[in-house]
Amino acid sequence: MLTPVYSHYHHGREGNSLSKKTIIVVGAGIVGASIAYHLAKKNVSVTVVEQATPASGATGKAFGWVNTTVTEDAPDAFLRRTAIHDWLRLIQEIPEIKVNWSGAVSYGTTQPHQTAGLQPLSLAALNALEPALNAPASQAWYAQQEGTLEPAEVTRQLLEKARSLGTRLKIATPVREFIRSEGKIRGVITPDECLLADGVVLACGIEIPTLLASEGIVLPVIASPAVLYKYHSSQRIVETLVAGDDIELRHAPDGSLIVAEDYPPGGDISALAEQVKSAIHRRFQGDVLLELFAQNVGLRPTPQDGYPLLGVIEPAGIYVATMHPAVTCAATIGRIVSEEILSGQNPQIPESYRPSRFIFP
Repeated sequence: MLTPVYSHYHHGREGNSLSKKTIIVVGAGIVGASIAYHLAKKNVSVTVVEQATPASGATGKAFGWVNTTVTEDAPDAFLRRTAIHDWLRLIQEIPEIKVNWSGAVSYGTTQPHQTAGLQPLSLAALNALEPALNAPASQAWYAQQEGTLEPAEVTRQLLEKARSLGTRLKIATPVREFIRSEGKIRGVITPDECLLADGVVLACGIEIPTLLASEGIVLPVIASPAVLYKYHSSQRIVETLVAGDDIELRHAPDGSLIVAEDYPPGGDISALAEQVKSAIHRRFQGDVLLELFAQNVGLRPTPQDGYPLLGVIEPAGIYVATMHPAVTCAATIGRIVSEEILSGQNPQIPESYRPSRFIFP
């Protein structure tokens, strides 16, 4: 359990006053940025340490789908069920954050399990939503409540707001090692300084196992690769996000087409880009012209058992926060993790998310 934030008092000329908690967040992706903002909003002194630049890891290669339609027994169901509420709250707090609540159309050979918020579409309803889509042979479904966002831009907005609240952001600053005090990790050593704090939060995705290994801690977070393609498009071909068994795509605010694909077995992402273009032309009507201008492989941090990792690793006393899909759940993670750091323990967080399931004495 964490030490409650307001458990430390000091005496000065003005009498008793509450000391300000200090937290180091390692990682400036969308999860780290959300945690930093939510802590700063609660008057915690935050330093964000990022080895490269904000959103330069998995966040910058993420598809940007706020996807909440999962079954109740899904590993991340708790986080997804509250994700939309937390994104709506965050938009109220930071109006610069934009989410396009267009909904999502899905289809495929496998019929989804009964899931709240997912409704079957008739052919007429599908045509009304996506007039350019050549109707699939399988049943189509619509999740009206879902949306899309630009992960790197949202990360930037979260960090800007956190900085306006006093957060310090150190980019191009790798963590060399940890600093311990009374057996607990209470700081980090970077190439240019030693940073001390009341606690350290690791929100750096696939880098978490490497950093923890220096402390003799083994945490199985797997790098799951996916490919993100961006095309200049001569016309708009979808109105929602479309996710089928042959293609998964959406438009960005600038009109470009963003496509997400599984990493190909042979690793040839350029050949896959041509296959993607062919799939788009088969699935959609019209003579859309597509010009590829970006292709990137994102390494999604995925805990070995599929469940999110949220909580303190004892006895080291270091907090970890990572999961896939981070974009969907980042607003909720920021809220519940900051609440836990403030109070010492958040009973809302399921025990199945705790890192103790992997840590053995």
